[in-house]
Amino acid sequence: MIKMAEKKRKVSILIASRNARDDLPKLFASLGKISYPKSMYEVVFVDDGSTDGSWEIARKFGARVFRFKERRGRAEARNKALRLAKHPLVAWIDSDCEIADRDWIQNMMKHIGGKVVGVAGNQLRPRSGLSRVLWYLPGTAYTAGHPGPASFAPTTSSLFLKKPLLEVGGFDPKMITAEDLEICWRLGERGYRFVKTNEAEIYHNFRSTMTGFERQQFERGEFGAYLFRKYDRGVLWKKMDKMIFLMPFAGTAVLLFPSLIWVPVVAPALFHFGLGYVNFFPAVMWNYLKNERSPLGLLQLVAAEYVKTYATLLGMLAYQIKNLKN
Repeated sequence: MIKMAEKKRKVSILIASRNARDDLPKLFASLGKISYPKSMYEVVFVDDGSTDGSWEIARKFGARVFRFKERRGRAEARNKALRLAKHPLVAWIDSDCEIADRDWIQNMMKHIGGKVVGVAGNQLRPRSGLSRVLWYLPGTAYTAGHPGPASFAPTTSSLFLKKPLLEVGGFDPKMITAEDLEICWRLGERGYRFVKTNEAEIYHNFRSTMTGFERQQFERGEFGAYLFRKYDRGVLWKKMDKMIFLMPFAGTAVLLFPSLIWVPVVAPALFHFGLGYVNFFPAVMWNYLKNERSPLGLLQLVAAEYVKTYATLLGMLAYQIKNLKN
């Protein structure tokens, strides 16, 4: 059993990053405003083979920097950051984030203890741009809602005890994305738990272009398929794991019944499919309009829904084609 955290404990703030030169000044400026005593934390920055000189920005702001000369993947970068961390608590923050809560560390630390080894912070609605629109898509941003137990704690913004992360072998190097979800599943198998808080607020400016969003969702589909096959989770995924073999039958059905072609066209406008969940999409649209009152933004949201749906499916198919022998 892990003892309850004291009020102040030394923390290693870990940033694993690639080509984030434009985002890093805003992140480090927000880190400079947190109220946690500077003598009680360090900042470790691991650069995953950037080509834009990101590591120079991090060094300028006083971070302890390690640089991979070639890209190794986000999981490997996180593992290196873990090994470099000097302190028993590690706070993860992504390079495209800004910390909005001066007590960011304290508001996560107070929940660490017992079997709780990871605490997720809360992602506020971005101030503007495409990120603000995408925030409304289920599964895109991690919002706490009501504080309490959580299925995992994303490394976008979270606090962990370092020892359990190392005990399970660190992050799976095969994962390009969703590496935080995967390691939390392994921790969960050992009886560890996670908590979400509606404090410890950050802004996450995750995607500025639809092309970048499409690429992210393709990767999520590809590595989501790997993840769910590895852990054999979810009835939907057990069926879709063999989706590649169903494609000829689907094509034949459309040839015999041409009206079926409307199913993939209309379905995303009615249902939002995530990695293991389904939402009624008109409710998502209504929530956006109610808060934003922007018809143009609503069109972006609908476009993003179609991009997310089909990029994820294509990612799943890509994984299955690569692994036909398995």
